[in-house]
Amino acid sequence: MGFSVSASFAVIFIASIVAFGTLYLSLENSYLSLANSVEVYKDSFIKRQTSRLSLDSYSYNDPGSTASIYSITFNVTNNGSTLSPKYWNFIRDGRLKTPDGSTLIVENKSYLLPGEYISVTTTEIKDSDVHSLVIATETGCSLKIEWRWVWLDQNQTIGEPSIVGTSWYCN
Repeated sequence: MGFSVSASFAVIFIASIVAFGTLYLSLENSYLSLANSVEVYKDSFIKRQTSRLSLDSYSYNDPGSTASIYSITFNVTNNGSTLSPKYWNFIRDGRLKTPDGSTLIVENKSYLLPGEYISVTTTEIKDSDVHSLVIATETGCSLKIEWRWVWLDQNQTIGEPSIVGTSWYCN
């Protein structure tokens, strides 16, 4: 005729065990995922707090008094934790700029270890405007370099770039 009370109880009991087992596994996976997220956050926080770039030196190439452009190379030193230049962004004069091999050239390095430097070269117009280059690292911290062209004579035939300021900041 039908199930007995004990058979019905056995079916309900087994279904409850399976349901609680599934619930336990999903809760355990959620906890492990959350614990992993906390560890990744702590690691990225420490890397962010220990990363630092600074302008070590710069040089420039002036093609002559008849040319209206020049190129300037910044040697940027890593004074903090290991960074990955392939994940960096470059903002020149307020515009996102991709290294293109002509107006923005970045030395090809996979990693920048503490104490190492990387060269970044950009081409600019000889004018008295303040120009800027922001190097945004993968940690969310950025090095901003500001410079301008300074004429050394009244005829504006001889000049050189002059660093206005540098700053390191984290958002």
